[in-house]
Amino acid sequence: MARILIVDTQTDLRHALVRLLEQAGHSTTAVATVAEAAGILVVDVPDLATDVVLTDGSSTSLVKQAQTAGAKTLMMTGSPDRIVEFDGSGQPYLSKPFPPEAFLQRVEQILATG
Repeated sequence: MARILIVDTQTDLRHALVRLLEQAGHSTTAVATVAEAAGILVVDVPDLATDVVLTDGSSTSLVKQAQTAGAKTLMMTGSPDRIVEFDGSGQPYLSKPFPPEAFLQRVEQILATG
């Protein structure tokens, strides 16, 4: 079981991902902003799944903060430009929209790595 922080501005998606991860046995926290996520990362170091486009700050900085703290990360994006940027970068990502099974499979793959 992992502790996973979900950061996404889309309320429905956040709730769906929480249900999916909790059904798979994971503990989750879900927030909508970089500020909320950064506050959690200062106190706790859960693994992280975050949308690329957030309204109050840089998801890239958030991912760097999480990785520096030892978290495994997954970026979620609907932007074709960002997909090109992530290809070959070593940063795990998932292209929106995605089926729930694909999200869960990707999270499990990331958690299983060293």
